[in-house]
Amino acid sequence: MQDNDADMERGVAQVLSSFTPGAVFSYGQAGFSMMVDNWKVQPMENVDGNRVANHIAGSVREFRNSDAQPWNNIEHEPIDIYRPNEVQGEFFPQTMVCNSCDNVFAPKDLKHLAASEGECDNCGGELQQLQFVLVHECGHVNDIEPKPCSQHGWDPIKLKRGDPEQMQTFGFVCRSCGTETKSLVGACECGEFINQASPLQSGSVYYPQRETIVDIPPVGGSELNIQYGESWARILMHAHIGELDLSQDGVTLEAVASREGVPEEQLDDIRDQLEEVPPETAETIIQTLSDAASGGPGRREIVELNEQHVSLSDNPDRYTQISHELFTFLRATRGYQGAQADLDDVDRHPSPRPLSDFTQTDFVNRYHQAALYEELLDDIAIEDAWVVDNFPLLSLIYGYSRGRPDARKADLRGFENPQAGRDAVTVYGDRSPSEAIILQFDRSAIIDWLIEAGELAGMDAPDQDDEKKLKIWFLENIDPTETQNPFTPIEDALTEQVYELLHSSSHALMGTASEQCGLDSDSISELILPTVPAIILYAESMEHFSLGGMFTLFKTRLHNWVDRAKEHANSCIYDPACRTEESGAACHACLHTSEFTCEMFNKTLNRNVLIGDPGRNPAFWENLDDGI
Repeated sequence: MQDNDADMERGVAQVLSSFTPGAVFSYGQAGFSMMVDNWKVQPMENVDGNRVANHIAGSVREFRNSDAQPWNNIEHEPIDIYRPNEVQGEFFPQTMVCNSCDNVFAPKDLKHLAASEGECDNCGGELQQLQFVLVHECGHVNDIEPKPCSQHGWDPIKLKRGDPEQMQTFGFVCRSCGTETKSLVGACECGEFINQASPLQSGSVYYPQRETIVDIPPVGGSELNIQYGESWARILMHAHIGELDLSQDGVTLEAVASREGVPEEQLDDIRDQLEEVPPETAETIIQTLSDAASGGPGRREIVELNEQHVSLSDNPDRYTQISHELFTFLRATRGYQGAQADLDDVDRHPSPRPLSDFTQTDFVNRYHQAALYEELLDDIAIEDAWVVDNFPLLSLIYGYSRGRPDARKADLRGFENPQAGRDAVTVYGDRSPSEAIILQFDRSAIIDWLIEAGELAGMDAPDQDDEKKLKIWFLENIDPTETQNPFTPIEDALTEQVYELLHSSSHALMGTASEQCGLDSDSISELILPTVPAIILYAESMEHFSLGGMFTLFKTRLHNWVDRAKEHANSCIYDPACRTEESGAACHACLHTSEFTCEMFNKTLNRNVLIGDPGRNPAFWENLDDGI
């Protein structure tokens, strides 16, 4: 803050969530509102700007100004990434109203207001900020300035209060003659007219656009040769479905992606020479020769093989999102499977421990409740689980919008670069190590639920006894680009159903994790990986060290956690009203969390998909009474 007497201490994570440039916030201690107008920052080092651009490119394309600079070319624009040190704000809005006589003071009277120490010079009442502003989809927010009376000037101008539900009933009037001098409307800075005011604290005033990247770096110099996009996504898909053996020496995701492989023309020549050899034997010979020539399986071969397994629409954003999800999942659950000596920055490489480590006989003998872990997780359709140390996070905010939540009906506004004259996209962020719990869902259980719910015809379902086919079904039918922007509706029905199922499970577990591990409820956040499908619950490490709470939860409190999650999902103090809500059974008393811990801003949630709703939703979770 600019005034030393108005300092507020906030963690970087909270600043990135609620105090970004352009945001309006209430300074409760002093009883007034402010707008963030500047940050003091320091450049972040060793952050891959290309990777950051790759992450946000898909979300950016949703906005109505996505065809304008710099958003239309974001992956080729220079990007500067800064970490905030200090937030500075200005008094906003500046139009003041007496809470006793409704006298109005325009922004031009600020010096006079300072001299009066916030008291109305008409009646001595307390002056407060007008709690309405003019918001436009272009991204501007404007003060509402009164106009003087043509006969009596400024002194007798007062606020005419109306129905809060009908903003057009408010206005500014002259106390002397009763003439309405102005209604709560006005022109935006962009030139368009705004015909209705918005409450200052309404969501329409500011929609931050943020991204959380699991910041796992590729290993070794080979990442410089990785061709990101479809080929990288197909290599990751091939590993995910079990067709790429990463247990062999020298076979890592990066190594495969950076090896060109033998040109297809040469392989065709070899096939011609092996016409008399049985086809399966010929292909084995060709593959062996190809691997030997390139030092192992190469990009060309893996991409071509995966194209035969997984069929996707030609959408670069979809390949990008699948890449992010699968690389995060594979590395965070398997760790790096190459030579450990290759790891330059050990703190940014996850160290997972699987559930099986905590269900072995020697562990169960010490912690008897561990014998229940697998059965309890099975009740909530969790097939496997890991606790992960060194879970590296990069929290980013790259812009904001106003006016409407739907990105397709609003402009994305970027931030001014702190370096004067610097022509680069400005992104603010913070990097922190953390710890996480990863929960992989039972794919077959989700398919069964979709069929029972009438969302999937049995003839369209994959073979539920074939794990590879189940994985392929999720890759082909769940579109992660649909969930990139929390303010844009999910239009694909299957994607929406699966995401709602995962997201509701995540919130039921988030809502009860803090009481079991000692972390504050606002310190546990989520990542949803719908194409896996899996959820990641991670600790927001405010002080940049791992607290050990997630590890303790996973190791010794898993049984209590699952039981409490069942209770949490099964009841709400606002039932039956919450349970019968048309938009979904979720409110601040049950599934909602702090908005900056939820990747979808508390949207696409419904307890009923977990606990069942006769005639509408079958129950996804089993044995609910066990936890009651």
